[in-house]
Amino acid sequence: MTEEQSEPGVPRIPDYLLDPRPVVIIGTVAWTLALLAEMLLRDVDMRTVILCAVGVGVGALGTLIYAMQRRAVLRGSAGAQGGLDFGRPD
Repeated sequence: MTEEQSEPGVPRIPDYLLDPRPVVIIGTVAWTLALLAEMLLRDVDMRTVILCAVGVGVGALGTLIYAMQRRAVLRGSAGAQGGLDFGRPD
């Protein structure tokens, strides 16, 4: 038996668990629904409306940054962040 066979390695994490898109989309949609629900109430506390709007903004900004980084990885840019090329068609 070789050394490789006797010591099992750590299994590779599936691509669907590494993909941050579902988490970002669900979070942004949740903040958007909270913003709409808060704006439709009669007694609106402006602090919660601002909080929800900031949540939507952070989700949108995160999505934009992720999209730019992923595009750089797929383009093959030398300074691109590593690890965003999962699910890449070969």
